[in-house]
Amino acid sequence: MEKISSFFNSIWDIISAKHQEGIFNTICLGVLLGLPLLVVLTLLFICCHCCCSRLSKSGQQPERNKRKKKKRKDEEDLWISAQPKLLQLEKRPSLAV
Repeated sequence: MEKISSFFNSIWDIISAKHQEGIFNTICLGVLLGLPLLVVLTLLFICCHCCCSRLSKSGQQPERNKRKKKKRKDEEDLWISAQPKLLQLEKRPSLAV
């Protein structure tokens, strides 16, 4: 227990000494000490987001299957041609010049 308290006391002494040396050192220490906290919070947010999205996706799959409508045989599928300009040119009547 004594080693742990001496470790934190030495860290506090370093922080105090750097703060007394100037504002630039204080800002650098703040950034360096804040980065691990920022990384941990970001990982926590990403993990929670992934877990929540996975739960919502698994809950919605049965509903999606129920909502699917069966296509009628007489309905045509709509699709976009790879060459729409050629099809449009074929349908237009030619103009006499």
